[in-house]
Amino acid sequence: MRFQRTEMGNWYARIARGTGRTLLRPSFLSTLLPLLFLSPGCGYQQSGTGGSASTYRWTSLYRQDVQTVAVPIFSNIDYARGDELALTKALVTQIEQRTPYKVVDREKADTIIEGQVTKVRLQSISSDRGSALPQEQLYALRVDFVWKDLRTGKILVERKGFEQNSTFYPTLGEGRQTGALNAVEQLAVAIVQELEADW
Repeated sequence: MRFQRTEMGNWYARIARGTGRTLLRPSFLSTLLPLLFLSPGCGYQQSGTGGSASTYRWTSLYRQDVQTVAVPIFSNIDYARGDELALTKALVTQIEQRTPYKVVDREKADTIIEGQVTKVRLQSISSDRGSALPQEQLYALRVDFVWKDLRTGKILVERKGFEQNSTFYPTLGEGRQTGALNAVEQLAVAIVQELEADW
């Protein structure tokens, strides 16, 4: 192990001398990278009126007064079925991964997100001139949702006609399911972005 470390150190030293630049060693990078990802959902915020009175600090992009959220299965009023289940699952995953909130049962939750799939649309964008088979198609998913504080009854976020589109390519073997899955994943990410606090 000592030989390998020495060789690696010599290699970095040779590269640094040859380029005239200071290079980061792997040990430094392994220390730095985790620090960059320790605070997901954080932003840079300025306070004060300007000049020397202005201060900058890191702050969460999400509400500090919310710890838990319930996400019941979305309803669906469109003829196409199944997207509501996939969207609810994707939304729970995105909340857990991207926010400081914990998804819990309604009885234990501070807040609740309730939603409804209102329209699913499949549209051909381009077709093969010879066979008229679709080459590129668009899958569009539209929802209404409300994020409500269960402690006060206050509506924190409400969106109607919130839509996400996804293209897929039948000629490459991609089916309707590919478009639906992509639209659901992108819509879940977009909904979570709507949960960010107002600065």
